[in-house]
Amino acid sequence: MTLALEQLGEDIWAHEDTMPLGGTQLRLRMTVIKLACGGLWLHTPTQLSTELQAAIKQLGQVRYLVGPSNGHNIWLNDWKSAYPEAKMYVSGGIPKKISIENYHVLDEHFDNIWSDDFERLYMPGVNFFNESVFLHKKSKSLLVTDLIQNHSDACPSGFAGLMTKCVFRPLGFKDQCVAPPLKMGFTIKDKPAFSLFITNIKAWDFDKIVVTHGDVISQDAKAVFSGLVQRFID
Repeated sequence: MTLALEQLGEDIWAHEDTMPLGGTQLRLRMTVIKLACGGLWLHTPTQLSTELQAAIKQLGQVRYLVGPSNGHNIWLNDWKSAYPEAKMYVSGGIPKKISIENYHVLDEHFDNIWSDDFERLYMPGVNFFNESVFLHKKSKSLLVTDLIQNHSDACPSGFAGLMTKCVFRPLGFKDQCVAPPLKMGFTIKDKPAFSLFITNIKAWDFDKIVVTHGDVISQDAKAVFSGLVQRFID
């Protein structure tokens, strides 16, 4: 296996990259799951490369491309072109941002077709994200896109570093955190429904949080999650 993919547990791998955001580069993680059926399920596809394709080919056939939150659309069409047989599932805001065809929307009405492998919950009342959160049962991994983040102290150079230090960190993009737009509260339009969503996630059996932005949280993951989201259920 090449270094393009890091194994995180049984039938779960990750690839790290970055994505542009407001003049800086935000760390980005794609998670690859081998399903019980043998196919591959890709969460938040990163930039496509020949090295990454070669690593994925060793694991199996790409069956699903998942864009689980509105800001994660940049490379979806590249992956769809490379894997035309794969089915695409996206959050409700993505089709409004890019031109895509033959897709399914991950909303509150979505019937979890991956129930053998995942639990899935939809973030209600937050159209800013429309995020779906998943629990990979086999590896006990909580997969989050924007809900929970874990930013290191490392800082990019040049203008991107300036934006990180002077804009994003003061806004709350630092350390282990809830997405700042959620922390500020203005994006949550149905607070009781959001509180129930958080409570239901807390009831899941997970021992690590595979964040899309930042370092995987593998130590005391449930306690970390509970501490970060307590504000929403008090």
